[in-house]
Amino acid sequence: MNTLTIRQANIQDLPKIVPIFDSYREYFKQVKDPVMVERFLFEKFEHLDSVIFIAEQQNEVIGFAQLYPIFSSLTLQRVWLLNDFFIAEEFRNCGVGTQLFARVKEFALITKSKGIELSVEHTNIKAWEFWGKQGFKQDEEFRYYFYKL
Repeated sequence: MNTLTIRQANIQDLPKIVPIFDSYREYFKQVKDPVMVERFLFEKFEHLDSVIFIAEQQNEVIGFAQLYPIFSSLTLQRVWLLNDFFIAEEFRNCGVGTQLFARVKEFALITKSKGIELSVEHTNIKAWEFWGKQGFKQDEEFRYYFYKL
């Protein structure tokens, strides 16, 4: 494997992120729409709504993680919601995901957050295994619900 670089993305990286973000959406059965993806990501950068880390190899983005800040009113701390995490299929099982998550974890520590939260589809057993290896535990204290509009 060639040199892998993992870093926080900035708005200048937008043209390199759009294709893989659109592939991520397609993986979850969404219709490809690079124009809307670019608009969505531009707004995240413009309003500082999220933090995106990218994994690059030979100037190509091969993976990304997008975090959104949420807050715990009880503990008075920030929590990072790891909302999006994707590695291009041809780069899976090569350690890219582990290295990308290590950078996310480092960021969470530096920002003095309570922790990192994520959700995984009930059917995605490979993701369960991956996140378990990264140290995640299924929440046994709270049951999460979602109200669809």
